[in-house]
Amino acid sequence: MSTPQSNKKDQAYQFIKQAIISGDLVSGNIYSLNDLSDMIKISSTPTREALLVLECEGMIDPIPRTGYMVTPITISDVLELFHLRKVLEIEGIRLAVDHITKEDINFLEKNNQLESQLSKDTDQNENNEDYIHAYRLNTEFHLRIAHRSGNFRLEDLIKEILTEMERISARDPFIAYPEQHVAIIKALKDHDSDAAIIAMKEHLENTKSRLLERF
Repeated sequence: MSTPQSNKKDQAYQFIKQAIISGDLVSGNIYSLNDLSDMIKISSTPTREALLVLECEGMIDPIPRTGYMVTPITISDVLELFHLRKVLEIEGIRLAVDHITKEDINFLEKNNQLESQLSKDTDQNENNEDYIHAYRLNTEFHLRIAHRSGNFRLEDLIKEILTEMERISARDPFIAYPEQHVAIIKALKDHDSDAAIIAMKEHLENTKSRLLERF
């Protein structure tokens, strides 16, 4: 059962995290605990607890006796994370080809339809709520495939990396871009391992290239 204290911690976590993703809390800037508590109107204890979670996620660095710095995003971060994604997600889809079900395909196709509608109706870079929705859809797509790998440690690693990439992905103007996923779905429907690996590799390379252009 959640307590008022844990609810406040979750509220603080979500507020600070979204402020970092949107850029309201500026990369490289240092904020004191009191600054952040006053900003979100939540007391210092749950705010400090939320900051510990964000530190573990790599979004902030504590500066002793000063405050918390919003961790800058570097080109090296993008390259390293996409290197890991390629290693893990290509292996994940290779394994998933043999385990994918009709229900999974229906889920992926519905996800793709929602992405298509979102990409037509909104500007994901101008509206933070639309970006959150787009990021969620994209994450659900990739994690459904990871889950079907049957390797739950692999799935957990992919989930961890996608979580770490949320702030980086906010720079992608086409995070909900349904054409990216069509070839992946087709290869999975056909149970074609070679095509699935190629489609995932091209998708990740294209996404990486788009993000690197934003630096």
